[in-house]
Amino acid sequence: MAYYVNRNVEMTWWEKAYIPEIIRGMLITVRHFFKNLFGFIPFFLGKKKEREIFTVYYPEETMDYPIAYRGRPVLALREDNLPECVACGLCEIACPAYCIDIIPGANSGKQNKDERFPKAFTIDYAICIFCGFCEEACPEEAIFMSDDCEISMLDRKKMKYDMEQLLVPVADLKDRIEFTRKMYGKWNY
Repeated sequence: MAYYVNRNVEMTWWEKAYIPEIIRGMLITVRHFFKNLFGFIPFFLGKKKEREIFTVYYPEETMDYPIAYRGRPVLALREDNLPECVACGLCEIACPAYCIDIIPGANSGKQNKDERFPKAFTIDYAICIFCGFCEEACPEEAIFMSDDCEISMLDRKKMKYDMEQLLVPVADLKDRIEFTRKMYGKWNY
């Protein structure tokens, strides 16, 4: 069913000036301003159980991030204390900021059951843009975007994380793994 839009409607001078909408927008802005300016007073005086304003007092309070939130990338650690990564390098290639460095190690048959594994895996969070392309490119479900966003530091050299700092147990990433399977599993590659 097609819709027809009549573009020949003539507005009055009052409607063309947009004065009523400007006034209405300013009233909403002023209402929110004073609500946020004085909204915490009844809460601290004990008159209200919950605050009306949405302000998180950060160090004391934290908020729960949605499962789709893209925090810092982490590596999945299996139950046998080995990373899920097989050092294929697809996440390194997919990264637009070039912040991932992988040094692959070959298996001589004595290390583990995997043919390939990463000898070194580093991510430089100082240049990472948290886009999630590495998570999309990974065929082994080895790298995931976590909900951790507290990575600020004063020294840029400390923002380069190695494999031991990146490893997170699969049990801690269970919700994100299920989300990515639903999200990326529906595409027809």
